[in-house]
Amino acid sequence: MTESKPERTTILAFEGPDKSGKTTLIREVNKETNFRFLCIDRFTGSAWVYDRLTGRRDRTEKLSRAEGELSTLENVLVLTILLRCRQEKLKERITGEITLADLSVQQLEEAIGLYEEYAQSVAKLPIIVVDTSDKTIEETVQEIIERVKKYEQDNSR
Repeated sequence: MTESKPERTTILAFEGPDKSGKTTLIREVNKETNFRFLCIDRFTGSAWVYDRLTGRRDRTEKLSRAEGELSTLENVLVLTILLRCRQEKLKERITGEITLADLSVQQLEEAIGLYEEYAQSVAKLPIIVVDTSDKTIEETVQEIIERVKKYEQDNSR
């Protein structure tokens, strides 16, 4: 009797500034793939960025250690989908829609820079960067799905 290898679970952690498209894209990726991936709205990257924006605490070491441990799990692949969007486009999206949970327009530039710093210096999980500035939701969803599938194929264990 041949033992079958358990199927690998792919977790997509959507990160990026407010109004970059996280919630919308999660909903549409789930719809398009029939919930093939476990999609998370904000994860360790946002925790790191918001700790810096609010001056609360520095959890860099803990977050990096957690990401490192996640990256070693067998049959689990965790990918960060880092959504980029031009500051002008984010301002357009935020105008008139600011809630208590949203970043102020003044914090946008700082948040964008912090997400870049996180991706370059802190993150231990693989990152797929997607720009949401000028593409339709459908185009962005297709790009995400194609890039995740390619990553899965290139990195099958």
